[in-house]
Amino acid sequence: MPDASSSQSLPPRDWHEAFAALPPESPPAGGWQAVAAKLDARRRRRWPLWIASAAVLALAVAAPWRVQGPDDVDAAPATTPADHLAATPADPLERMYAESAQLESLLALARDDRVSSATAALLADEFDGRLAAIDAALMQPGLSREEQLSLWQQRVDGLRTLTGFESNRRWLASQGVRYDAALVAVD
Repeated sequence: MPDASSSQSLPPRDWHEAFAALPPESPPAGGWQAVAAKLDARRRRRWPLWIASAAVLALAVAAPWRVQGPDDVDAAPATTPADHLAATPADPLERMYAESAQLESLLALARDDRVSSATAALLADEFDGRLAAIDAALMQPGLSREEQLSLWQQRVDGLRTLTGFESNRRWLASQGVRYDAALVAVD
C-alpha cells in the first residue's frame, strides 16, 4: 500500500482531481467591509446627481408657467370654431391644397416600408397608383375650375384613405400584428 506522501507527488489523472487538489479559496480579511464601503461611497456621490436632475426637471416644467404668468392666461383670446374657419382660406380649392399638403406630411410620418406584408404592400401600391392617376389628370392643361375642384377632392379623399391605411398598419405593427387582409373579388 503506497503511503500518503507518494500520492501527493503524482500528477492528477483528470480535471476533477486537479481541481480537488487546489486549496480552498478564502476571502481576503475585511473583504466584505471594503466592498460595502465602496458601495456607500458611490451612493453618496450619486445623490447630488439625482438632486440636480430633479432640479433641472422642475425648472423645465415650471419655467414656462413662470414666463406666462397668471395674468397672461386670462389675456389670451378665446377661439371659437368661427375663428378657426376665418383662419382657413375661403376658396375651396385653397382648402384642398392646404389639406392635401397636411395629409402628405402625415403620410410621410406614418409610412414605414420596413414593416410590411405582401397584402399591405399591394394595397399601398394600389392607393399610390390611384393618387398617381389623379395627379396625372391634374397636370392636364385647360382644366375648368369645377374639374380641378373635383380632382383635388378626389386627391384629398385618396390621401385620407391612404393615410388612414398607413396609420392603421403602423399601429398594428406596434402591437406585433401584421396587416394581412384577405383580398377578395366579389362578382
